Amino acid sequence: MPEPPSTEVLVVGYRACFAAAPEPGTPISRFDALTRRSGAQTATPMALVSVEHATQRLRIRTGGGTEISWEENYFTAFGDSGSRWHLLPVTTSSTGGFIVAHGAWSASGYEAVLTRSTLTQAPFAPPVVAVHNADPHTGAHRW
Repeated sequence: MPEPPSTEVLVVGYRACFAAAPEPGTPISRFDALTRRSGAQTATPMALVSVEHATQRLRIRTGGGTEISWEENYFTAFGDSGSRWHLLPVTTSSTGGFIVAHGAWSASGYEAVLTRSTLTQAPFAPPVVAVHNADPHTGAHRW
């Protein structure tokens, strides 16, 4: 297990996704009670992301036409199922909000304990989440 980073992070918002993680540039919903404590100006901004994994099923009808449905646990042996929560790097957008930072992000082996104020604003989140700040191609961490 890698040593924990010495960088402080600030959870600035939340994004709920269905079937896949958000793409770079995806807007983040800013937390209403977001304030920067003194000393947190240098904190790395991150978003709390929930992804509800599902498998798309396409049925071709005998008389013609198709039907699309989503199954939460259809192919559990071949991929993720259920919901996953993690922190994802964000950057400031041109409109002053936050967007998912450009790059590919994967789990780094770090975990973060969410603060009480974060859990108040995202009541369904677990108290500990994975930190996705690693480049899956090089293994390099954002910090």
